[in-house]
Amino acid sequence: MKSGITILTTLKQRYVRLRIIETCVLAVAVGVVVYSLLYMLETSTTTRIIAAVVLAIAVFLSRFFQLGLQRISESSVAKFLDNRYPQLKASTDLLLIDGQELSPLAQLQQLQTTANLKSSLNEIRFPNRIAVFTVAALVFMFIAAAVVLNDFRINTNPIPTQTTNPIAQNSITENLPAELKQVKVTVQPPAYTKLPGYSPTDLNLTVQENSRVTWTLDFSDAVKKVLLVSSSKDTIRFQQGNNNQWKLAATLDRNGFYQLAWKDQSAHASDYYKIDIVKDQPPVIKLTNLDQFTQVAYNSRLSVEANPVLTDDYGLTDAYIIATVSKGSGESVKFREEKIRFSNTGKIQGRQLNAHQTLDLKRLGMEPGDELYFYVEAIDNKIPDANHTRTETYFISIPDTAQDVMAADGGLGVDLMPEYFRSQRQIIIDTEKLIREKKAITKKEFGSRSNELGYDQKVLRLRYGQFLGEEAESGVGPVETHADDDKDEHDESKKAADMVKEFGHQHDTENEHNLVEEKDPTKKDVDGGKKENLLEGFIHEHDNEESATFFYQSLKMKLKAALAQMWDAELYLRLYEPEKSLPYQYTALKLLKEISNDSRIYVHRTGFEPPPIKEEKRLTADLNEIFTSRYSYEAIVNKYFPNTVAALQITENALSRQEKVLSTKEKNVLLNSGTELAQAALENPALLRGLTALKTITSADKVVTEDLIALRKSYWLALPKRPASADRNSLTLHALDNKLIQNLSPAQ
Repeated sequence: MKSGITILTTLKQRYVRLRIIETCVLAVAVGVVVYSLLYMLETSTTTRIIAAVVLAIAVFLSRFFQLGLQRISESSVAKFLDNRYPQLKASTDLLLIDGQELSPLAQLQQLQTTANLKSSLNEIRFPNRIAVFTVAALVFMFIAAAVVLNDFRINTNPIPTQTTNPIAQNSITENLPAELKQVKVTVQPPAYTKLPGYSPTDLNLTVQENSRVTWTLDFSDAVKKVLLVSSSKDTIRFQQGNNNQWKLAATLDRNGFYQLAWKDQSAHASDYYKIDIVKDQPPVIKLTNLDQFTQVAYNSRLSVEANPVLTDDYGLTDAYIIATVSKGSGESVKFREEKIRFSNTGKIQGRQLNAHQTLDLKRLGMEPGDELYFYVEAIDNKIPDANHTRTETYFISIPDTAQDVMAADGGLGVDLMPEYFRSQRQIIIDTEKLIREKKAITKKEFGSRSNELGYDQKVLRLRYGQFLGEEAESGVGPVETHADDDKDEHDESKKAADMVKEFGHQHDTENEHNLVEEKDPTKKDVDGGKKENLLEGFIHEHDNEESATFFYQSLKMKLKAALAQMWDAELYLRLYEPEKSLPYQYTALKLLKEISNDSRIYVHRTGFEPPPIKEEKRLTADLNEIFTSRYSYEAIVNKYFPNTVAALQITENALSRQEKVLSTKEKNVLLNSGTELAQAALENPALLRGLTALKTITSADKVVTEDLIALRKSYWLALPKRPASADRNSLTLHALDNKLIQNLSPAQ
């Protein structure tokens, strides 16, 4: 009894075998064609055989790797079966897994899938093109045999040329229409691009924006009129020159397509050709030697080097730096804008520029606490409207460590940081004073004052810990309490409060009324606690120490680092070593200042310049140029490509008939649909094939099936998706049914 993996292996071998047969038939067909062509060129037999075999092998290998036959595995076969055969219930991949590794339910499903697969073996069909390639190979063999036999008969029984009637031949030639013998196109790009003119070899044009294109047409006979019909519904007439030569020059500035048309005894037209416009790209600016946010210490060199690299596809005309200095804070902030030229460049020109400029902060009048915002702007040489490009805004600040008050976060609505930075600075001042007076005081007094400073540092650390979510001094895990110790804890807390009043900085508590109000556990909600708490997202949470903070994540990390420095500072103060405590205190102060400065933001100023008021119309109550905001809309009814829909029905009917002949009325309907199809081709150049097929169908007596299929495909691509209506038909299909219908064609 075959297992599931054995069946999948057999199916994989069957699929690979079918594809190899298909590839061999294709290679044989190509070899026959190559042999026939070389036979017509009268090459040697050895050359014909070698060339045919080599190309056949090349086609075989190309098709083999295109189909990926070397990568076919049981897993890919299982995926194919799951997508094509619903009776397998998308469980074929279970057959690839050992049954001992599956759960009992999965093992049951594996057995069921194996049984379903065995019962469906006769129904499984793999995609292949053996029939198509076999028919093609037979056709090519028949054509090759006919060519060889025909060539043999021509060589043995040549047709005498004197049987041709020269008079009749002259009469036929005179009635032939004028033919387009040669088309020459020259392109002259705009002068500012500094590109030389050139002559493309293809009528499908790819030119620079606003290029001057000249068409020169040579005809075999005299014509009455020559036109260029563009996709923008413009018809431009050619100017007649000498010897049946016609010329036209036009400036191209948009994508589309065009067609050449001429008229002698009747009207003629060429195929459709594309026009692709290469847009003039704006300049590119790269400023890599400078971070977007830069801090410069006041006691350092107050200058910043800006070395941008500017490039453009055709050339630059101007580049500069727009700098804005911000001074002050709050409502007293002031801005001053200045344009700065680069120092190492004179006249800006060329496609690339390595600019340099030293931003002297002292010359710009910056002081501690000020900020500089600047960006680089470049302009290219496009005419008449130049392209502008600017970089992001770069920020340069000089931190002010002497500032005492921290600006509260504007989004909180209350002042949650009252005077805390002054407390840290005061601890530093008192510590430095203690170090200076160490030799003048007793050892006992020195230790007492150092211990008091350590306690001040502890009080400050605990207050910052409240904003970070620390509930207790340890901040790690819950604190166990006992009923017998309630009284002792109350006494201890009372003593601690007294010590804070005695040794702590009482000015730090002046703004505590602005902090979050503590909850009274004795009070209850009137509605039984069901009322929604609107401040839940903004208050100090007590459940999670990590998330209980008023700060953003970046500020939270800095505040944690500051608390760690305060721990070390307190440690050395308690050990009567204030000299070792000072570095940690300065580091904590620096981190707190960075938290203060991070709340500052910059918004580039934008202004509105109203149009000038006509003084002669003021106070005249003239409302003739004032319009209401009411707009009228016309309902679109049955305007979804009506000619295309009618023409699509005609193509379907013609394909269903054996005789592919169209009446004059049907051809007129197809011609009317050409306008709608050309309009859709503006957005989708793939529809140009349909326009060519439409031209061929309407001008021929008998229609070719391939042209009808190409035209039908273009109609389907051009038709837009109609909006959903509220009629009965819109409710007959479920959304899943629509997806099934959409996926039927790829599945087949």
